[in-house]
Amino acid sequence: MLQHDVELKKFDLHTNDVLRRDFYKDRVVESCPICGSTRHIKYGFYNGIQRYKCKVCEKTFSRTTNSLWSYSKKNTRTWLKFTELMTENKTLKFCAEKLNISIGTAFYWRHKILQALSIDSTPDILSGVVHVGKVIIKENFKGCRDAEIIASSTPRENIWVIGAKGQEDSMFVKPIFKHQWNKIAFNEKIYSKIEKKSYIAPYGDRYIKSVAMRHNKNKSIKVETEYRIKYIWPNLKKWLSIFHGVASKYLQRYLSFFIIMNLDKVLDYMDLIYDRLFEGNRFTKTEEIRIMKSPF
Repeated sequence: MLQHDVELKKFDLHTNDVLRRDFYKDRVVESCPICGSTRHIKYGFYNGIQRYKCKVCEKTFSRTTNSLWSYSKKNTRTWLKFTELMTENKTLKFCAEKLNISIGTAFYWRHKILQALSIDSTPDILSGVVHVGKVIIKENFKGCRDAEIIASSTPRENIWVIGAKGQEDSMFVKPIFKHQWNKIAFNEKIYSKIEKKSYIAPYGDRYIKSVAMRHNKNKSIKVETEYRIKYIWPNLKKWLSIFHGVASKYLQRYLSFFIIMNLDKVLDYMDLIYDRLFEGNRFTKTEEIRIMKSPF
């Protein structure tokens, strides 16, 4: 007797297995996630995915270990759909209702993806004509249990977010320091990434202009305006409003997503998954998100 699958449950399971194998087939495992040793051997397959055994600690692991979706009980299609909705800037409530997950799960999934995106979002070097600007954002205690008490007893400090873009298709948008201009922090986190032979084009800040004058040795050349840096404040303000406020301790993660959305290269959610989310160790524990503290 032929068994019927009216609700296509077996088909869904098969589709999820195929998707899972496809995502992990090219993922490179360079070292043991337990002890860090590079001495490991192939150790068979599990559900069509290559497994390995470490020669040092003798622990087994696979190409899925420490990936973005490690230990998740939800199927691959749900994660894919969530990533697509996230790139469309859908709210957590919308994602939760659409995918039949809790708002809490949607929140942690969003931060797992944001953390994965923030790992390599900062360029190593900025060259050519480097456009530099700044945004000042008020400190935000959203999500803190004692947010109202903290806000009433502690004034919200100014957070300096520096944006920079060189000739390559990469941007630097990062919170650098609080309260007032900090030359030491700027030199360490921004200026050290700018090539000496490059030209700095400053936007709207006297401190950055003074840095540019010294770097450019008082020379002035005509450069094409980089509107993503010149108007970084209204662009960033509009984009952050989608999330109805972002806690300062999570700001860098959201800025990493903002960078990707403002690059010249056009990415859809599948490109994002293959190009950004499946390389190296991208796994973040839920507990690490819960206890995360402000970087300032």
